[in-house]
Parts: sequence; C-alpha cells; structure tokens
Amino acid sequence: MELLIFILLSYGISNIVVFGSIFNGLRDFLDRVNPSFFGTLFSCMICFPAWVGFVLSTTFQLLGYPEFSPLANYGMDNIYLSVFLDGCLASGTTWLIHTIQEKLEN
Repeated sequence: MELLIFILLSYGISNIVVFGSIFNGLRDFLDRVNPSFFGTLFSCMICFPAWVGFVLSTTFQLLGYPEFSPLANYGMDNIYLSVFLDGCLASGTTWLIHTIQEKLEN
C-alpha cells in the first residue's frame, strides 16, 4: 500500500507542477533564470518526478517514516542508494502513467 501511495504522490506532485496552470508563473520565471536546466526540468515528466522521488524519500526517512520510502521499506539499509533508487522508481512509474494517460487521450 505504501508503494502505491509513493507512486501516486510522485505522479500527482509532478503532474501539477509540470502541467498545472497554478505554476505557470514559477515555470516561466525559472525558465528565464536558466532555460537549459529549469526549462527542461519543469517541462519533463521523466526529469521532474526523479527529483520529487529524491525529495519524498529523503523527507520520509529523515522524519522517521521509512515505511513510505519504498526501498527503505523493503529493507534497504543504505539511505543514499535508497533515495536514489526511489527517485528512479518515481521517475519511471510517473512516466509510465503519463504515457498511458496520453495514449488514452488520443
């Protein structure tokens, strides 16, 4: 269940930030600051979810809720590897959900 929560949380945050109109101003500002980094980061459904996964995993583990960090929940003791792989998991699953959603819309 925690894995599903992590995946849906990653997808929801990423979808809102990348496509939500509420973040248009922030995306435009950051795109002007550094278009090659922020412009790409805030428009990519592979790049941004990885960072969301890194932040969620780190936050859950530092706050004492490792059960919400999927790989820490499955017994991975190395926090650095766990955070990195959680980011990869968030990126991959978010991209998969996004791709399925795009195909269904067409």
